[in-house]
Amino acid sequence: MFSTLWLAGPARSQTQEQVITILTDGSLSPSSEPIQRNGNTYLFTGDVYARGISIERAGITIDGAGHTLMGPYNGTQSLWIIGNGPNQTVTNDSELWSTGIDAVTNDIGNLTIQNLNVKNFSIGIYLWTSGNTITGNAFADGIVGILVSGADNTITSNYIADNKNGVFFGSNGPSYLPANIKIYENRFVNNTRQLSGCVCVDYNTTEGKHYWDNGTVGNFWSDYNGTEIGHTGIGSNPYVIDPLNLDRYPLTTSSVTPPTPTADLHLEFALAVVAIALVAVAAAVVLRRRRKRQAPNTPDIL
Repeated sequence: MFSTLWLAGPARSQTQEQVITILTDGSLSPSSEPIQRNGNTYLFTGDVYARGISIERAGITIDGAGHTLMGPYNGTQSLWIIGNGPNQTVTNDSELWSTGIDAVTNDIGNLTIQNLNVKNFSIGIYLWTSGNTITGNAFADGIVGILVSGADNTITSNYIADNKNGVFFGSNGPSYLPANIKIYENRFVNNTRQLSGCVCVDYNTTEGKHYWDNGTVGNFWSDYNGTEIGHTGIGSNPYVIDPLNLDRYPLTTSSVTPPTPTADLHLEFALAVVAIALVAVAAAVVLRRRRKRQAPNTPDIL
């Protein structure tokens, strides 16, 4: 039923005035957002509201630290149809598509996106470049949670919920089909379509198969009807999407949940450091007193 489709870039419709950009030199624009840079790592220190994050630098890591990237999608956007390409008109800003995380050119790959809640976007993340790892995030309340059209991408341990399309497969051009896409240990919950793409009469037999498990473990699907094999947590029947997309080892349970802020952990660590310092000071005072008590009597001076 589903196969890949040429997607002529709905994510290109973002207005740059409201987009956070990681520039080629690594700087952040605007620099006032609660995101700290440490080399090639960008750490969220608070929640962010924006039309999205546009990435111009390859090989970086965005770590949400459990915080949220919140977009403008409110559930009513319907103008742009995925797969209809760029020949669509936009009459006002409210109809513009928003993309949570998006690379600018096809050489901006080898990205790691982790520990981030991405909510209320037309597309949560657009993976049209290669070599990216998406792990430990949540993509929720959008039209598309994850749009994949680039090769060699790994999507694991993400919470993908309440989207019109959980994952959408596309292609960067009529002659280019993504390969080696690995999707496992994710939790798909109540998406209108868990996986979507072009609705085709015939399958594209030249398209490579995609991997919905790592050889032993697949994904959790909220609409899976199989039963558990023993106490393995693995379903008795594969989860069948279409002939090209088959989860051989669907999970019957999953502990994957949206990430939570680690600020409390930082506070606990700081308090622990203070406590250790106080103990060390107290020990030093006790030791000093003992030394004074044990010091020999000073002889009288004649």
